[in-house]
Amino acid sequence: MLLRNEFTPEVPCAQCQRRVRHIRWGELCPDCRMVRETRARSIATRISLVLTVLVTAALSFGLPARASRFWIAVGAAATYLLVRRIATGVLMEYLPRPPVGTPSTGA
Repeated sequence: MLLRNEFTPEVPCAQCQRRVRHIRWGELCPDCRMVRETRARSIATRISLVLTVLVTAALSFGLPARASRFWIAVGAAATYLLVRRIATGVLMEYLPRPPVGTPSTGA
C-alpha cells in the first residue's frame, strides 16, 4: 500500500523558505501561519472590543428599560463573536507579510 507521505514533495514556505511537506506552493508553513494567526487574533480582539462597546452604548439608548439588559447582553455577545471572526479572516488575508526569507518568530 502506498502512503501519501512517500510522494508528497517538500515545498518552500512563502515567508521563511523552509521546506515543508503537505503545503501548497505559495502557502505558509505551520510555524509562520501560527505567528500570523496570533497577530491577526490580537488585532481582531481589539477591534471587536471597540465595536462591542459602541454597539452596547447604542443599544442602551435605543431599547426600552424593561427588556434592555437581556437584549444588550445578547447584542454585545453577538457583536463580539461575529466581528472577531470576520476581522480575523480579513486580517489573515490582508496583513502585510514580512520580506521573503525572514524567519518566523514567536515575538
